[in-house]
Amino acid sequence: MRTGLKTLARKGFNLFCYLSLPYKGIHQYIFPNEPPNSFRIEAELYGLRSELRQRLISYNLGSLYTLPHSIATKIYKRFIDYNPGNLGNWSDDSANTYATTRFEYEVIHKMIDLSNGDQDALGGYITSGGTEGNIFAAWLGRTFLEQSYKANKICLLKTSLTHYSVRKAGTLCNIPQYLLPLNKENWNMDKEGFTSAIQSLYKDGYRGFIVPLTLGYTSTGTCDDIHTIVHEAERLKEKLKSIKFFFWIDAAFNGLVTPFLNPSFQPFLSPLIQAYVVDFHKFGLVPYPAGIILYNKHLQKMIEQPIDYLSEVDATLLGSRSGIPAVSIWAMIHSLGKNGYTRLAEEQRANKIFLIEQIRKTIPKTEVITHPSSLSCGLIFRDLPKQRLPQWIEEKYSLYPGKTKLVFFPKEEKEEVIYKCFFLPHIKKNVLEEFISDLMYEK
Repeated sequence: MRTGLKTLARKGFNLFCYLSLPYKGIHQYIFPNEPPNSFRIEAELYGLRSELRQRLISYNLGSLYTLPHSIATKIYKRFIDYNPGNLGNWSDDSANTYATTRFEYEVIHKMIDLSNGDQDALGGYITSGGTEGNIFAAWLGRTFLEQSYKANKICLLKTSLTHYSVRKAGTLCNIPQYLLPLNKENWNMDKEGFTSAIQSLYKDGYRGFIVPLTLGYTSTGTCDDIHTIVHEAERLKEKLKSIKFFFWIDAAFNGLVTPFLNPSFQPFLSPLIQAYVVDFHKFGLVPYPAGIILYNKHLQKMIEQPIDYLSEVDATLLGSRSGIPAVSIWAMIHSLGKNGYTRLAEEQRANKIFLIEQIRKTIPKTEVITHPSSLSCGLIFRDLPKQRLPQWIEEKYSLYPGKTKLVFFPKEEKEEVIYKCFFLPHIKKNVLEEFISDLMYEK
């Protein structure tokens, strides 16, 4: 019977219609008293697998989603039965690590090396991704600044393109949030706007400033000019004396792109930058959830908590975490290495350049927003009705436009329909050529 069901599922048989018929067994909303018939459980699972297999990932140009590498998924299959847990922070002392925690230690220190950082000064842990990393960084920043100021003297600054998880982080950490304007030319944090905001907030009584800098905004691919903004902060510290900054870099996507396109990249070049957030379930080709946060190790004592029933202390946001992402990341680092990731990044940079050139030829009035070292871009189709592509093109290429509210320096507010394009490892040139052909057909 199961063999027949498997065959039907492969042929696209609508199992959900079958399962919707009245019967005694699985119910959509009721927790069962007894296990339902195993046949029906298998039917549900085969139906789910059939639905997932219908996704055309190769055409996914518009969402930050790709399939993991087969090596990374084999790690899950190989170790999931053992259900290893990595409660606590394991980046400090390799002598106290064991099993999967040893892999976490190695991954963190390999990422410190990739970032050209100080192995003795930096630590970190494996997160569930950029959102957790941003929440942790905001918590770390607030705690750091509270050593010097009362909570009502501390605020968080962001741009209108900053990832929404930063807004969530500020809300959870109960930090007042203020908007910094974007630069009209580069679509990143404006230096003059930054200076003006600090001076204004200083007059309002704020002394501690938490500032996330973005390396690759989701909607545009643009990057904050880290050196310029941090240098300006240092100048303001000298001028205003009694202020402090806590910067972190949100590089969820670009954190595994920039180091391979620019090997001299140093996120911790300035002492004002205290943390760095990277994802491995994007360009890293590791299954969800898999991210990393690196931070200055001396901050850990400010947030770590004793675990009453264990000898360890915890300096993470989630506490109990699976140890398998650590092994999966470790396996991908060693399977591809710097050369392998560099080849992937260079291939996708060439694809991005190709697409932008073709779009400018095909629809010349299209505004393209990006950054040279970013593997994403934003497209505004100014000469299309309501700046929208036909729905069939949006659906075919998983393009999800949204009306983005923007604030530019000095005081310009507007709303734009921006299409996001991500050049993840699954994107091939023939798909981009087909996309251009579809655009020309509708022109």
